[in-house]
Amino acid sequence: MADITVVTTFHKPGLEKYAQRFLNSFAQRVDKKIKLLVYAEQCDPVNPDPQQITIFDQFEALPKLNEFKSRWSNDPKANGIPPAEIKARRPRDWHKEFKWNAIRFSNKVYAVFDACERSSDWCVWMDADSFIHSDWSYEEFIKLLPEDKWLTYVGRGKGSQTWPECGFYGMNVKHPMCKQFLAEFERFYVDANNGIFELEEWHDSFVFGHILNLLKNIDANVYDYSADMYLREAKTGGGGHPLINGPLGKFMDHMKGGRKDQGKSKPSDIMVTRQEEYWKR
Repeated sequence: MADITVVTTFHKPGLEKYAQRFLNSFAQRVDKKIKLLVYAEQCDPVNPDPQQITIFDQFEALPKLNEFKSRWSNDPKANGIPPAEIKARRPRDWHKEFKWNAIRFSNKVYAVFDACERSSDWCVWMDADSFIHSDWSYEEFIKLLPEDKWLTYVGRGKGSQTWPECGFYGMNVKHPMCKQFLAEFERFYVDANNGIFELEEWHDSFVFGHILNLLKNIDANVYDYSADMYLREAKTGGGGHPLINGPLGKFMDHMKGGRKDQGKSKPSDIMVTRQEEYWKR
């Protein structure tokens, strides 16, 4: 039986707004054979099940993250302010800070790097602004992680030229291609001037998608949860909330963006017929 380790991270405002609810729902509904590693950033969450959930102090557990922040925390380009050439090239969206906030999203990627080293088979990233709404057995979970795939992720549909929806993705850490992916992913941060800052955007989802696309040219044996979701091709993707409209929506909701204020995805986000009681309410 393959081990499954889930990983997440959050800061104090996130803990208060959504993450404690996520931890409680995970402990209540996810099979106890599936473990959760939490990297808490300057906050003290209540652990609802210490046998299933391990909580680390992020600063103590992730020295490589501390090094990255120490190097780049005072550089505007790493904190949401793109250089002049990007402002000139992208007058419509250069002000969207998240696209160029490498510091903000480095918490996530360095938690992933560390958790993968602690995992023996599958390591799964799950955003802490998620909510597990239905019982999730080990058998149902492992079906979403095919053993012959080196990575699973939530894409945006055929023809999409935008980044994946990185609220959930799985890494088959023993697979040689996954090892290559993780090594390249980390290199882009360690050598940032020749890595993330060479890209068009440098939030984690863009970096993730860039490296994934490169390595799919070598081995395309990955699983996209949304591959058959959208019928027409679109450069920007077929929809704004693919995670809940695919197989993951059977078990979880993802309150990305402003949905955190409501504590649930919007009715207009649903593009398919969902049978779960959570979505009927």
